[in-house]
Amino acid sequence: MPRKIVIIGANAAGVDAASAARKTDRKAEITLITREKLGVYSRCGLPFVIGGHIPSFEDLIVYPPSYYRMMKLNLKLETEAKEIDTTKRVVEVEGKEGTESIEFDTLILATGARAFVPPIKGVDKEGVFSLRTIDDGKAIVKAMEKAKSAVVIGAGFIGLETAVALVERGIKT
Repeated sequence: MPRKIVIIGANAAGVDAASAARKTDRKAEITLITREKLGVYSRCGLPFVIGGHIPSFEDLIVYPPSYYRMMKLNLKLETEAKEIDTTKRVVEVEGKEGTESIEFDTLILATGARAFVPPIKGVDKEGVFSLRTIDDGKAIVKAMEKAKSAVVIGAGFIGLETAVALVERGIKT
């Protein structure tokens, strides 16, 4: 029987793990699970779409659907791992296809990070965004249509590049 590999997280680390697993085991059943609507894309490019240097968010996609087919990877988009049973070697997932149990011989956790949202009063109000996903980027671009000014909290590369992008688009930052 082929080895069953389940990878929770399907961005850079998850797809790299899947590709490495495929190279070492051509017959393995490899499943990637992600809450995202798309497969791997360049998160670092999000500010460049916001700034207009890259035409669309879709241009950030690293691997098209054909890559997953070619590598025989089962990519489950918009799917969340709800429970992991390491004794039974099963991951319970819930997604657009419903709820299912996926058996594994090997489980890899490659979930990445989350955007840090500081505990500041008003952070839950309309017009306050974090930037981690393409959907976040699209929401910011939409809000920019009416925005005159913005505050960027975060001095990492994405925060700084987003601040520059907003200034380049004429938004006082």
